[in-house]
Amino acid sequence: MKTFNKIIVFAFAFAIVSCSNEDEGGKIQLRLSAVNGNAGKTAVLTGKGNENVIFTDFKISIRDVVFKNDDDPNSNLDTDEIQFRGPFQVDLLDNADALTQTIGTAFVPDGMYKELRFKFHKDEDLPMENDLFDKSIFIEGTIDGTPFVFWHDTSENLDVGRSTGVEVIDGTVNFTVTFDISQFLSSFNEIDLSAATDNNQDGLIEIYPNDEDGNREMADLLKENIKATADIINK
Repeated sequence: MKTFNKIIVFAFAFAIVSCSNEDEGGKIQLRLSAVNGNAGKTAVLTGKGNENVIFTDFKISIRDVVFKNDDDPNSNLDTDEIQFRGPFQVDLLDNADALTQTIGTAFVPDGMYKELRFKFHKDEDLPMENDLFDKSIFIEGTIDGTPFVFWHDTSENLDVGRSTGVEVIDGTVNFTVTFDISQFLSSFNEIDLSAATDNNQDGLIEIYPNDEDGNREMADLLKENIKATADIINK
């Protein structure tokens, strides 16, 4: 199974140490997970034109995770009180098998938590050969047997909420941000990925903001779809 980049280990350790002096409140364990509502763990997409589309790799780079305490009038998502600074490179798919990665545990005041925010972050400090170098979202797969690569360098906040909320009192509760792979091509925009083109005829379909294959508009639509699938579960 794939593991975090070493930078995550150091950032994770720093986050724990920096929060360990809290005397009151509970803890939130934050995880990120890929799920597939159609076919369990296998990242096979369905829908018109997408029956032969398979995602085999899905990674994101994030930073600045903030939790909102609804019981605290001074708590909001626009705050300097960041629980996880990052950056974190998170691998959520391994050869079409969905993965769950733990970011860490944050000490927080007791209360009802319904929202969190993180920022997609393109990390230029990674080695250039890293899939997420200067990118915040990365996907690989095949379209009717032809390999494709999608990436985006977006740097924007993503707010994720759960109407029922999760109550934190003393102990540890789990927050898992999920991305539903089965909805990547339909959550917000209907995308026919089989229509992606390989204009430079190099045998690789490239889908990103400045690609030479003619798929730049599709890259922005797919980025918005990925954001729209994000949800929170507390288990």
